[in-house]
This record gives sequence, C-alpha cells and structure tokens, in this order.
Amino acid sequence: MKKKRKNKLATIFVVLVIVLAAAFVFRGTLYRGVTGYKEDGGRKNYKVKDKNLAVFIENNIDNPADDIESIIDLSLKITGRALDYSTEATENDPNKTVLLRRASNAGYAAFTASAGNYLIDKYKLSKIWEAQPVKGKLFVFGQDMQKRTKNKSFKDYDFVIFRNKITKREICVDPAAYDKFGIKRISKY
Repeated sequence: MKKKRKNKLATIFVVLVIVLAAAFVFRGTLYRGVTGYKEDGGRKNYKVKDKNLAVFIENNIDNPADDIESIIDLSLKITGRALDYSTEATENDPNKTVLLRRASNAGYAAFTASAGNYLIDKYKLSKIWEAQPVKGKLFVFGQDMQKRTKNKSFKDYDFVIFRNKITKREICVDPAAYDKFGIKRISKY
C-alpha cells in the first residue's frame, strides 16, 4: 500500500515537472496566446544624444547584428542590462534613464526604441527599418486590463514596433515582458 502511494506521488511529481518544463519552453507561445497589445497612440522617439548612452550600447554589443531579428534581440538585452523596472519611475528619456538605471514600462519602451534605432543606423538598415515606442493597451484573454484593474501600471502599456518602411511588416516587442519573463515577441490585438 505504501509502495503504491509512493509510486503515485512520484508519478505526480514527474508529470508536474514535465508540465512546468513545457510551460517554460513554450512561454512565448503561451504568452502570445493569452495576451494582445493594441496600439493607442504614439510616443516620443528619443535619439541617442548622450555619450554615456552611446558607450553603454556599444559596450553591450555581444555579437555584430546581421539582420533585424538580431538587432531587436540585442536592443531588448541592452535594455534589460541598463534598467530595472519601477512603476514609480517618471523619466522616459533613455539619455537620462541610462544613468538613473530604472524606468517604468514607458521608459523601457523608449529605451528599447532608441537602442534599436541606434543599432539600425549602425548596421545600415535605416532605409528599411525603424523602431517606434507606442502607447498601448494590454489585453489578457480578450479583456482590456486598463478597465479590469485599478493597477496604474496598466493605464498605458507601452511597447515597441519595429516597422519595415517598405513592406510595412511589423515586429512588436514588450521590453518589460522580456526583462521579466524572457518573452521576445508579442502579438498586436
């Protein structure tokens, strides 16, 4: 009787580990399946003007980027290395947040777009691609989180759109979701 119980507990444990491992491996797909972002206006797009910001970006280039996907991934990594998330942060200008080391969702988006545009220029893709931070709304299971919760971090949920100027293809990212959960791409609602 005790042996059957131990076997049952061991089986439950193994199944639980497999489910958690699968959820971790497929977290991006799961996240995109339950969340969506709706563009709700533009945000200021900051140029890299401060020497500290340019040096920070240059010092955090692990490998040269050879396409837009690697530029986007590098922009997200650089943002994660530069900033800590804070709902109380009010500064969004990446030329300042690189020194403050903290930003809200809007600051994360502004930083990623600035780093992205810097890298797009560096790797000579600016005639084709651009990065733009946008004000957005976050939907979870089709529900507008701005209306469903009193949490102020959902008021305007900024994200970044990397847009091909020729084909109009868009690649959307949420730098805060990347920093917290490792989610590289998001879906527009």
